Amino acid sequence: MSDSWLAGTVQVYGVDMRWAGADGAPPARSYTEHEQRMLVPLLAAVTTDLVDRGLLTVRESAGLAPSVSDTTVEGSGLRAVLAKAENWLWPPHTPSQFRLSVPRFVREQWFDGAYPTADSSDLLRWGQLDVGQREVLVCAAEASGMLTGPFGIWDGPPAELDATQRLDWVDRHLAALLPFVRDGLIEVRRYSEAASDEFTVIGVDGLRDTLTDPTLCCSDLDWGVGVGCVFTYAGLAVWRGGWSGAWNARLTFE
Repeated sequence: MSDSWLAGTVQVYGVDMRWAGADGAPPARSYTEHEQRMLVPLLAAVTTDLVDRGLLTVRESAGLAPSVSDTTVEGSGLRAVLAKAENWLWPPHTPSQFRLSVPRFVREQWFDGAYPTADSSDLLRWGQLDVGQREVLVCAAEASGMLTGPFGIWDGPPAELDATQRLDWVDRHLAALLPFVRDGLIEVRRYSEAASDEFTVIGVDGLRDTLTDPTLCCSDLDWGVGVGCVFTYAGLAVWRGGWSGAWNARLTFE
């Protein structure tokens, strides 16, 4: 519905399965490349069926954003594109880029179900959250979602801190993050490679130890390497149900 890339769709499917508690879902990590390739025939068949029923369109795009010049892939060309595992993997290994999009009637019929909102009246209002909590929520809503590293929202602890002082620094930042993780609103992930969609999920019990790792705060880390966060579907529903409106009306943490 949001004109997403075909490349990376298998990882999204794995997260969907895991958050839904479905049989056969991956553990608390991304799929390996081998696991992704094994799922391509299944997802290709599903995609073909949706296209044949007029519920989905696959387009070849030359740019980073959808364009009127994008061409629709159909017939035998579509089946060839979907059968090629490299087109499903991120980053794509072919020069062409393929997008999944849906027609207007699909958006109108299923948007609310796909992007639900939740009653947030029992939660703290935006004005009651401290600045650290607001920063974490906005970070989870952003495309990058990085907490640590040179592109993260948290400045790394000074190098001269001893072990005890480093833990104090970690605990101050965790105070803003942990309540959202415990409530199942935010998932925290560690990314170890640049230009990769591979990750491991860091549970509540592992956050403190992970964030004390000094390598997470190196100034020369590539973009996307380190610890990041994303909204779960429950968290996204709460965000859309109230906090996002308050943030968009202000666009300031203070």
